[in-house]
Amino acid sequence: RRNFLDGMCLPAVQEPKPAILAYQLSDLFSLVICGYIGGRCVQLKYPTPQHGFWLYSLAAALVTAFGGGSCYALLMSRPGCRRFGWQDPFALMAALVGLILASQAVTSCEEAFGHCTETFRFFDCVNNAILIAWGCSKSFVDAQGAENTWSRLARSFVATYTYSFGGGVIRDVVARCAYGEAAGSVGNFSPTIVLPAILAMAFYNCLLMLRSPALFQLGLGLPVLACLFLWGEAFALG
Repeated sequence: RRNFLDGMCLPAVQEPKPAILAYQLSDLFSLVICGYIGGRCVQLKYPTPQHGFWLYSLAAALVTAFGGGSCYALLMSRPGCRRFGWQDPFALMAALVGLILASQAVTSCEEAFGHCTETFRFFDCVNNAILIAWGCSKSFVDAQGAENTWSRLARSFVATYTYSFGGGVIRDVVARCAYGEAAGSVGNFSPTIVLPAILAMAFYNCLLMLRSPALFQLGLGLPVLACLFLWGEAFALG
């Protein structure tokens, strides 16, 4: 039963919800990949000392999985209406599963094939597609009642980028502060992420604003988003 606070937290104008919001399993799947990416960065990207390795891995996985969503909640939700992903035990379990997979899969893949760059890139692009779809969909709902379409789109772009890539930015910035240049660049500010993300957000927001059916939002939208990020990686590699 809804209480008064639930009503206060709902948008003033009610519109049909975007399709992906009905599929919570896609969000949990993305959290698994985020936890995996955080653990992978500690193993392959940062000069992490062996002492405290698992602690660093856990921190990186949780920041990657929940940093962007937490920033989104602070940005788009009113005080008293904010809910954070790390408050959900199932979400925490998903991120930890990703971390465990990273601890096993990275080592096994490297030992078996020498390098697994293409596999890592594929999962990154799939995850980016899910994150963009969720970020656009959440901000599309949360920005209802904006004064005009352009204001709504601007809020959606900022909020979606924060939701999708904020955790990775926080993780890389902290690593840079701790390890200096040895930690590498802030990957989510690179052109291979920024340009595809802008195109992906524009495309998915068009689907939402045109009230596209669920088949188009998911069956067409998600593959197109993933392909945009694959194109960005291919473009960077020449």
